[in-house]
Amino acid sequence: MVDTGDLADAGPDVRPLPATARGRRRRQSLLDAAREVFARDGFANARIADIADTANAAHGSFYTYFDSKEQIFVALLRELEDELRSPGPRDVQQDDDGSNRLEPYEQIFRANHAYLTAYRENLAIMVVWEQVATLDARVENLRREASDRFVQRIEKGIRHWQDKGLADLDVDPVYAAMALSGMVSNFAYRWLARDADCGVDKAAQQLSLLWANSLGIQAPRGPGGTLVSP
Repeated sequence: MVDTGDLADAGPDVRPLPATARGRRRRQSLLDAAREVFARDGFANARIADIADTANAAHGSFYTYFDSKEQIFVALLRELEDELRSPGPRDVQQDDDGSNRLEPYEQIFRANHAYLTAYRENLAIMVVWEQVATLDARVENLRREASDRFVQRIEKGIRHWQDKGLADLDVDPVYAAMALSGMVSNFAYRWLARDADCGVDKAAQQLSLLWANSLGIQAPRGPGGTLVSP
């Protein structure tokens, strides 16, 4: 069993970011160290002293930025969420109305590829997050909030594609967003946690094809009808 300690009493999710660049660097070094320690030792066995040592920081300096092990874990989860929802390259050009110039399938593929890549790179932490969430209501709430934000982004994208005549109007964006988000997150956990023999490129391609088919979005095809990944 995973001992979650006092996560329910961990205080605010995060403190305000330090005012100086030096302070922000030191805080980030502690977060990077926490990522390593939690991945290696799990939540229950991770110690603040180990996090400080890994960051090459004085033990007391930890409390300049975080109140507890629980609080830095929550801050790390927030950071992981940002990585998981990254759409990929940040230099994608947009139309005058702010919409993405990429074709819908390419947008879907890039988002799924970014998610799977980040999940694989942070697999040990993701497993710890799943384990702690089953035992601690606060972490479960964090996971639910993160999932809701993913769903809302997907729903917004589906509505945009429908407005542009690129997706099936009979598909309900709310139901579709919930189903597609759940498909990707559950696939990632089952695939990576069980060390299935499947590359990120292939997985992103197949998941994106399922997305496209379910939404009535045309996937790019090469000679002979072969699916072409972006």
